[in-house]
Amino acid sequence: MSKKDERENEPLPQWQKWFDNIWVLFLLSLLISGLIYNLWGIIDLLNVPPAPY
Repeated sequence: MSKKDERENEPLPQWQKWFDNIWVLFLLSLLISGLIYNLWGIIDLLNVPPAPY
């Protein structure tokens, strides 16, 4: 058996199965970008000085 055949018969690592799925990557990108922009917005709102009366 050649080395190429041995590599093809090895099971895929669990993380590779997750990252080969395009929908998981899409949802992960939405989640990360949503969290970053929401956190950025909250920090930005907390740094706005109060309006004078």
